[in-house]
Amino acid sequence: MNVSFPKLGLEFNIDRVAFSLFGLEIYWYALFIMTGFILAVLYAWRSCKRFDVRMDPLIDVVLVGLFFGILGARAYYVIFRLNSYNSLWDMINIRDGGLAIYGGVIAAFVSGLIMCKYVEKIEILPVFDIAAIGFLIGQGIGRWGNFMNQEAFGSETGLPWGMYSSNTFYIKVVDGVSHKIGPTTVHPCFLYESIWCLAGFLLLHYISCRQYRFKGQIFLSYLVWYGLGRAWIEGLRTDSLWLVENVIKVSQLLAIICVLAAGALLYLGWNHMPLRLPRRKSAGKGKGIAGLVDGWTLADVNFQPTRVWQETHADASSDSEPSGEESAEAAQETEASATPEQQRPVVR
Repeated sequence: MNVSFPKLGLEFNIDRVAFSLFGLEIYWYALFIMTGFILAVLYAWRSCKRFDVRMDPLIDVVLVGLFFGILGARAYYVIFRLNSYNSLWDMINIRDGGLAIYGGVIAAFVSGLIMCKYVEKIEILPVFDIAAIGFLIGQGIGRWGNFMNQEAFGSETGLPWGMYSSNTFYIKVVDGVSHKIGPTTVHPCFLYESIWCLAGFLLLHYISCRQYRFKGQIFLSYLVWYGLGRAWIEGLRTDSLWLVENVIKVSQLLAIICVLAAGALLYLGWNHMPLRLPRRKSAGKGKGIAGLVDGWTLADVNFQPTRVWQETHADASSDSEPSGEESAEAAQETEASATPEQQRPVVR
């Protein structure tokens, strides 16, 4: 397929099939998805110590989350397009496309919660914090699979980065009748979302290293960041699932709800959760981003050293510290019983 960005002078010939293996066609879409997943796992491996999460159970949670995430993404897509399928095979055949990211996110986090709480017996919120950053990596890279398939684009545009191909058309409804407009130059929504997600990865990585104040903060920040981007990008797309025709789309409404709910929880957590201790530099770490990630350790969120010190010394003083009169009498007795050598002044 010939794809171009006319005003930028860019033109590409693309094929959605990357290569064939034993007669089975391997699509670029699948390769981009798996590349994003692998990079997300590598990031989790480098970051699990920083979030105080053990790697072995984390990998189990991630693999289960991947499986159910794919199922959820397909189910979410199919539910809103039941009339488009004639058989069960058509519903489960994802090789022809049809994955909704919000369905994948919901299913992955629900399955991850069950795995953390009931199977692996590990703390949930730090795992969600790591997974949220991993999702941004996977989504930022995976969206380039949409480019190879020439899908997930927007409505007509005259902007300098408008994209054109034989697939770039949109449906315009006039007097209740749908008209196919195109091929035409459209918004490259895959590019918008890829840039938005990768920028979010850099932002949340920085926050997790320098401004991580309570467990679950990064997960909530992900919902706010991705929801804001998805709400406006979804408004540009022409292939979205409508909740109310020409009024609001399913993913738009869900994105807005996520932003409002997560934003409220983020505000409460930021202002009412106890602060973490200042980070402590650890010795012998490398340079660059890896060194930045591994060079900081976080204290437990519930540990408040000032309060603990006061309570401990208050108990000790009430049990063992003598009053002023008792101290004076004890000092006189000590001085009277001391030998002449002991009574000599000490030169300091």
